[in-house]
Amino acid sequence: MSTDDAHDRFSYAALAREAFSFLSEGGFSVVRSEPTFVRLESRDVFVNLYHGRASHQVGLELGRLDREELYSLHEVLATVALDEVGKARWQAGEPAALQRCLQGVADTVKTHAAGLLAGDDAAFESLQAVSSALRRSATLQAQFGAVIDEADRAWQGGDRQRAAELYESAAPALDDARRRRVDYARRKQDAG
Repeated sequence: MSTDDAHDRFSYAALAREAFSFLSEGGFSVVRSEPTFVRLESRDVFVNLYHGRASHQVGLELGRLDREELYSLHEVLATVALDEVGKARWQAGEPAALQRCLQGVADTVKTHAAGLLAGDDAAFESLQAVSSALRRSATLQAQFGAVIDEADRAWQGGDRQRAAELYESAAPALDDARRRRVDYARRKQDAG
């Protein structure tokens, strides 16, 4: 059975429309429906629901129609329900699991994201601030992650000088603990 056949069999679009049917009460309607993607829009806000063809990730994106913005489920949950962020990584390859995942995401969004769904400017400002920080962190990790990993190995191996040099080259991405390591290594170097 091909991946497309499997998605048709799961009826993702029907399951997604059912789980998010509460959005119709907020003025949303389905404007696009495909085997692995459903888009709903209100007067001001869009919600994209998708099921990864290969990854089987259950996802949601939203934003305002009059702006060039797109926020992921992870960013939304990090803003409105930090303790629910784990739901941003749900995957489902079987119909029953897919239905549970969709319903869990829908319930969380319904409970915590009313301001975003209503297009509230203050809610979107908070979302923008959180997502900017998350995106900056992800960019820094992509840029400096390998260097920091090498510095960590040097530190754990006892080569404080090499670790400090590597940490300093990745300064924009350092957390407080690693900054303290640099300070410690430099004090030891100056004292020795």
